[in-house]
Amino acid sequence: MRRRGGPSDSDNGGFVLVNALVIVAALAMLATLLLVRAEGGRARLQAGLEADQLTLALDAFEALALTRLARDTTPTDYPGDSWDSPAAEGAAPLPLARGTVTGRISDLQGRFNINWLSDPGNQLAADTFDRLLRQLALPAQTAEAIRRFLRPGGPGHSPQERARWQRLDPPQDPVGGPVLSADQLSGIPGLPARSYARLRPLITALPGSTRLNVNSAPPEVLAALLPHLPPAALARLITARRQQPFASVEAFLIAARLEAALADEEEANEGEEDPARLTPDHLSVSSAWFRTDSEARLERFSARRTAVLFRAASGQRPELIWQVTTRP
Repeated sequence: MRRRGGPSDSDNGGFVLVNALVIVAALAMLATLLLVRAEGGRARLQAGLEADQLTLALDAFEALALTRLARDTTPTDYPGDSWDSPAAEGAAPLPLARGTVTGRISDLQGRFNINWLSDPGNQLAADTFDRLLRQLALPAQTAEAIRRFLRPGGPGHSPQERARWQRLDPPQDPVGGPVLSADQLSGIPGLPARSYARLRPLITALPGSTRLNVNSAPPEVLAALLPHLPPAALARLITARRQQPFASVEAFLIAARLEAALADEEEANEGEEDPARLTPDHLSVSSAWFRTDSEARLERFSARRTAVLFRAASGQRPELIWQVTTRP
């Protein structure tokens, strides 16, 4: 005889089945969450390992550059020197575990040092910079904007000038004086990107007392420094330098037809210093400042680094001054 009003066995079974399905669904969601978190952790760990390996690859090239510069004991530095040959433009990538690294070493003392412009009394630097920009067909306003940025006290405190800097993102209030990197010029308001791109390979930012290495100076910088030389004479000077780097500043002055002229000027001025006159104290045939540009690749990842090195004397191991690493 059937009992009325109570749940049947089939009803109880359905309720238990629903509960079981709910529990299974919850466990499945929890398992999925744990798997997602585990995969995220694994991906982060893998990315960290890749980043570490890229850093080690860049460190390896930096160590190579330091070693090459330390082994160079010659009294001159020039393109194609012993430190330059393994890092020449277009050199084959250096193979590493699961990747490659490429790079080159550059002589910074052959470039025009923009920190010379931070000295208001350095008329030679100002005149040379103006001639350099005229060679590049850059407007005079470009030279003036850069000089204002570098002069002590900054570009000015007029409301119009301050407003131009405060409209930048983020706003800036430059104080002037020497800069750490020539890349800082790229943020000057009113300096066209194309003008900066043409100027950038020819300039650097080094201590103001640094001399120009005439053995590694590009033709544009030499032409700006030696306005008295006709183009044909300058071309012969550069050809002679390529065949045999200058062993001394005196040898360069003779080749550039400057030694006699400097002696005559010094005698005429009775030893008085002319801030616009080129002297041997402005020049060198060796370098202490170098830059490395390297790129490491590891499967689908890559990283780049720029570093500035200072070598106090020939044959000494250089010192790392600063480095910037970017990971696209």
